[in-house]
Amino acid sequence: MNAIQHGNVVHLLLADGRPSGCVLDGWRLVRRVRGSVHMLKRPPAWSFELGILEAAHEARVSVVEVCDVETGVTYTAPLPSLWRHGIRIQRDGTQQLALELRFWHVHNPRQPTLFDA
Repeated sequence: MNAIQHGNVVHLLLADGRPSGCVLDGWRLVRRVRGSVHMLKRPPAWSFELGILEAAHEARVSVVEVCDVETGVTYTAPLPSLWRHGIRIQRDGTQQLALELRFWHVHNPRQPTLFDA
């Protein structure tokens, strides 16, 4: 897997050399996306190229984080959940693993809490 390092952050590249939008940041694999474009519809899921997940595994990443820049919602899941529950798909000519939304922890900072006035 090709990558570009900037300080402590590693920007991962796709198999064809294009930027993947994924970065290794310590123990996290982070991807910023536009949900309306990048979220799979049936079933609702987030997907990653296998090479990206393999690089994350080799880097000892423990958590995968997807940040939807349109909604402000952040989705997190343990990396082993992708290997255990992920669905293998062929998308854009590459092998990917898609993890259905039901396996992600969802944090919505815009959602009011019980104690908000």
